Amino acid sequence: MSRSLQVVVAPTCIISGYCRNTAPDIFAAGADHKSIVKDNPVEESDALWEAMEGCPVEAISATELATGDVVFPEV
Repeated sequence: MSRSLQVVVAPTCIISGYCRNTAPDIFAAGADHKSIVKDNPVEESDALWEAMEGCPVEAISATELATGDVVFPEV
């Protein structure tokens, strides 16, 4: 069963585009060309995990809506 996650891209985004290329249904470019989340909450998926894990500056975080637990990055 997938989880509903609140996904955030931090201002430290360096515009690599990795997340947008990996999960285009979830991420888009904002006015400043940095990545943004198209719509929250986001359903957990392999593409989302690949995008979060592949971000070169670890600018993406995710919190499980049901529990409030941070699921990425792992603490």
